[in-house]
Amino acid sequence: MKDILSGWIELSGLPKFTTSLFPFILGSVVAWVDGYAFNGPVLAISLLAVFLLSEFCFVLNASSIYADSKRKGIDFRVEGTSTLHSTAISGRFNAFVKGDITVKQADIGAYLCVVAAIPLGVLLQVHFKTGYLTLPVGLLGIFIAYSYSRGPRLSYHGLGEIALTTGVGWLTVFSGYYLQTQQVNWLPTIVALPWVIDVFKLKLTRNIPDFECDQMINRRNLTIRLGKRMTASLYAPLTICSWLAFIPLLFLDIGVPYIFFVLLALPIFFTAKSLILIQTFKKSLMIKTKGEGETKEQISRITKYAFTGMILIPVALIVIFVLTIVLQTL
Repeated sequence: MKDILSGWIELSGLPKFTTSLFPFILGSVVAWVDGYAFNGPVLAISLLAVFLLSEFCFVLNASSIYADSKRKGIDFRVEGTSTLHSTAISGRFNAFVKGDITVKQADIGAYLCVVAAIPLGVLLQVHFKTGYLTLPVGLLGIFIAYSYSRGPRLSYHGLGEIALTTGVGWLTVFSGYYLQTQQVNWLPTIVALPWVIDVFKLKLTRNIPDFECDQMINRRNLTIRLGKRMTASLYAPLTICSWLAFIPLLFLDIGVPYIFFVLLALPIFFTAKSLILIQTFKKSLMIKTKGEGETKEQISRITKYAFTGMILIPVALIVIFVLTIVLQTL
């Protein structure tokens, strides 16, 4: 039992939960800076629900890909511990490879997370009266998490990146706002736009290290369909679009002092570093001067900086809006 629990924790990749929890918190903070009252119990319960659904998504996806890989005869060796930028070939399957947990056990645990999350959604809608969209939004999150690797298997048909961008990119921010306000508003979508674009870009990029593995299991995601060169070529325009999406934030009528937006220099700095690195990577793909080890190290550094920059988008915005709230209360 101890090995199963240890394997589950490692398989979950707990650092990755920042990709769902931070944007959800961002949506809640946007509600407060927009003049709505802080609802602590709703925030706590909904964060737990988001955590459980993220667990469901991450574990189910990992077990699906690992099971498909084993059926194709692909063997994974134990790599370093799971990090924010781990991919299939850089440690995501360690718990399976070491035998700490089986695919069946992982699946059962994932579905139990959904079983635990549904009553929380009912509690939010019925008892805390968080609005008629509470359960539909939760069910949409469950559907996206499930269909990404099971059922419709969207990630195998070039739709996974769009599904993930919708769920992690937009739905988290929207639901964080909605559960605090019970209102449908364009504000959380405008605030989420830089994050949404960067999530899509990062998902494309993180598929590059797994390119050969995905090909072998016939997982025809967008990176496979576009190829490494085209995927790398999209990085710059998507990065620029993400930066440009910060501009509408300057014109929001929620009282944010312009000086606070200087904090956005943090995510821009790290995404700029990854942008510089990917230009070198593109050249190496074209002239094939790098060995496999060097190319792997290149893309690892790119995803590390890109992931850091992406995560810092909601973090910086949270800090900006919290500072605004504090300033308004003084």
